[in-house]
Amino acid sequence: MTAETASKEQLEGNIRRFIIFRLFYTARFYYPIFTILFLDYGLTLEQFAILNMVWAVSIVLAEVPSGALADIVGRKRLLIFAALLMVIEMALIVFAPIGASSLLFLMFLGNRICSGLSEAAASGADEALAYDSLKALGREDEWARVLERTTFVVSIGFFTTMILGAFAYDPAIVNRMLALLNTSWQLPDTLVIRLPVILTLLTACVVLVTAMGFYDLDAKADSGADQGRAGVSLLEPFRQILSAARWTVGHRFVLFVILAALALDSVARQFVVLSSEYYRLIDIPVSWFGFVGAGMSLIGILNARVSRYLVSNRSPLFNFLVLSALLMSGLVGISFAIPYFGVLFAVGAFAMMGMVQFQASYYLNREANSDIRATVLSFKGLALNLGLGIASLLYTALVASLRNAQEAGLSEEIISERVFVDALAAFPIYYVLLFVVLVIAAKLSNGNCAIFFKAAGEQGSGD
Repeated sequence: MTAETASKEQLEGNIRRFIIFRLFYTARFYYPIFTILFLDYGLTLEQFAILNMVWAVSIVLAEVPSGALADIVGRKRLLIFAALLMVIEMALIVFAPIGASSLLFLMFLGNRICSGLSEAAASGADEALAYDSLKALGREDEWARVLERTTFVVSIGFFTTMILGAFAYDPAIVNRMLALLNTSWQLPDTLVIRLPVILTLLTACVVLVTAMGFYDLDAKADSGADQGRAGVSLLEPFRQILSAARWTVGHRFVLFVILAALALDSVARQFVVLSSEYYRLIDIPVSWFGFVGAGMSLIGILNARVSRYLVSNRSPLFNFLVLSALLMSGLVGISFAIPYFGVLFAVGAFAMMGMVQFQASYYLNREANSDIRATVLSFKGLALNLGLGIASLLYTALVASLRNAQEAGLSEEIISERVFVDALAAFPIYYVLLFVVLVIAAKLSNGNCAIFFKAAGEQGSGD
């Protein structure tokens, strides 16, 4: 199937499926109780940390090769592969034994590896297929509108799963609801623990069906033996990566977009990782954490509307400065750790992740050629993960330094609280340093600067 032979219905179906794929792929009912779920199954905190490290390494190692494969063998095949991995990762937890055991750890290890590989395989491939379908329809200018609609649907879905997932993990609530239907219906705690995962396994099946319904527009995916599934050389993905890397490094604007996304997202995401501890520090009741997270997801709807306006009417440099100002105002406010009202400043960090993804997707899809689009998008995913990794390492070193500087004789609780508050003050300083380095690098690099100052209507596509 190529863009020339695909019908209008098939092309528009790809865009609809892109939204559905994103909705159900991110609709994970176990997110609000993620850490607790692992521990309640019988894992230790040390094992939990190891599993998350394995997950991150899996994504980093597979991110770019999977993007290259999507450009070579077809985006649909990578999306089906990602969906299959999602089904497997959830099935491993659904059928995992509860209680500390070597089998339990191995099954969760398989879950984390499948999850990381799935994230990497889906990253970029779905966007590339949707954008190429829109371009084949001659409506690539509507990409910002498609991203806004996708963000709206995903935000509503995330809000719903955050609330339902938290409720589904509470045996008292689940059995109370069942009693309304039949007083004899009761579920044991060991089954209730699995409920959010079972629900996510069902959504994974929807993701798989959706992926199988895509129409692949990549002619190389459906041509003869030289380009077929079995005919791709083992070296071909690496040639694709090198080709896309040379193009990216030589394309000043694209490189700036990726690095700007790294700078903005790494600082914001590092705070989001720590947000539950921040909420506790500013006296937000633990019972409200799920509602706060759900509320943050709804703010994504407004963020998408703002982002669409910015990319459609303002220059990339103006937009970067707006995002930087929004992030800095949030980081400075967070550093004061104001009880209750401090949650308002956290909005800046949560908003940043969605707005960075939106704007980076818009600019990279607009500039990249179709035959390297998924690979270039995977460079963005790799950059964001590396940015978070670097920020996490620096944060860990800072916390260790601050802890050693505390006076002796204080309780562990007081020391931890002081260290956490002091570390918050480093967030705005770290971003200012990244901002300065990025501006200097952009100034010193070769290339035409005019594209940074032009609004969308004044620029052409890279295709």
